[in-house]
Amino acid sequence: MGRLGRSGAEPDAHQQRALNACAELVQRLDQRLAESAARGLWSLIPLRWLQGTPANSVTGLYLWGSVGRGKTLMMDTLLEALPPNTWRRVHFHRFMLEIHEGLRRLKDEKDPLRRISREISSETRLLGFDEFQVTDIGDAMILSGLLHALIENGLTLIFTSNTPPRLLYQQGLQRDRFLPAIDLIQRHTEVIHLDGDHDYRLEALGARPTYHIPDDAQAETSMRALLLEIDRTATLGANTLHLNGRDIPVRARGNGVIWFDFEALCDGPRSKVDYVELSRSFHTLLLSGIPRFDVESEDAARRLVELIDELYDRKVNVIVSAAAPANELYQGDRLAEDFVRTASRLHEFRSEDYLASAHRP
Repeated sequence: MGRLGRSGAEPDAHQQRALNACAELVQRLDQRLAESAARGLWSLIPLRWLQGTPANSVTGLYLWGSVGRGKTLMMDTLLEALPPNTWRRVHFHRFMLEIHEGLRRLKDEKDPLRRISREISSETRLLGFDEFQVTDIGDAMILSGLLHALIENGLTLIFTSNTPPRLLYQQGLQRDRFLPAIDLIQRHTEVIHLDGDHDYRLEALGARPTYHIPDDAQAETSMRALLLEIDRTATLGANTLHLNGRDIPVRARGNGVIWFDFEALCDGPRSKVDYVELSRSFHTLLLSGIPRFDVESEDAARRLVELIDELYDRKVNVIVSAAAPANELYQGDRLAEDFVRTASRLHEFRSEDYLASAHRP
């Protein structure tokens, strides 16, 4: 772990400390797996039976720091060093959606969080939360019980966040009920601050164009290269994203980054709720093929306006290819005023200040 994952980048002093902690955690987890295998039980019984108790579970990591400091890349480097069937990595917002769905599914259970935690621990030894940020009161009120149940089932937890544990949910309603969750994180993880001024994400995005004209093969090649610059492990090729009960075609997907064709997001039965979900779940979104709009395509233009508004509010990095400059895309009537804002935001997405902003999941 002397370098940052597949990027091969040389770490700075703060990153080296975090990488050393990652390497030590891998060693502890490898030792625990070896002990389980030595007992002849690893392949025969559910994982949760092997994980022990909180008293002897493996202490996790909480990596925090400003945007672009390589937190996610370090977590991925750690996970790739472990057997693939022993860990799960998930964006925190999407994980909480799964938890709330589980609570609805198990509404008649006496202790549904404990049941959900057992289900999770039967499938994995380590749970990695990317972009851990608590802003929703519904999440805050259940996190203490959820984290306690996960740790009780022996899971090792890893977090990446822009915020130190002590400042999580700082201005939130009923924060006193959230404080036990902070205590659990501080007791069961090693908290590491990735300090420093070098913004690796800004370096990647700032070095390449993020608004491509026209939408042609050269734009596709550039966008593909930029996607892989952000996440070299991204999966290229047609796939689908299940979102609010519907499957949406996807061009490519990686850790926190996703690529769509314009038609998939704006030329069909999409709603603002879909765009809210996307903007919370991904820090970078690529969109190919934005056309010119006229009076015959007002609905698609309106959806683009709504999509851009949500992406902007959540500080999502946006990379597009389009048929024309942003201020020449709209030639209709109804949305002329709204599209002035959209064009302005498409331009601002390219600014250094915006690119350096932290995602707001």
